[in-house]
Amino acid sequence: MDKFAIPKENVLYLIIGLAVIILGCLFLMGGGADSPEVFNYALFSFSRMYVAPLLIVGGFVIELLVLLRRRPITLFRNRKEKEEVK
Repeated sequence: MDKFAIPKENVLYLIIGLAVIILGCLFLMGGGADSPEVFNYALFSFSRMYVAPLLIVGGFVIELLVLLRRRPITLFRNRKEKEEVK
C-alpha cells in the first residue's frame, strides 16, 4: 500500500490540469440576458466560443497524459542528467 498509482512528481501536473479545466469553466460563465426579450451578443463572445472549450479539452488532455504516464514527468533536468544523456 506504499505505492500510489501516480508518482509524486505527477501530482502537481494533475492539479495544473484541474486548474485549467476550472479556468475554462470560468470563461463559460455569465453572458445571459436580464430579460428574455433582449438578445445579448456577449453570449457568443470569442472567449466563450473558442477559448473556453479549448481550455477544457486541454485540461482533460493534461489529466489523461499524467494518468497514463508511469514515469515521473520532468520538464527541467539537472545538468548532470543532461550530460549523461549525451
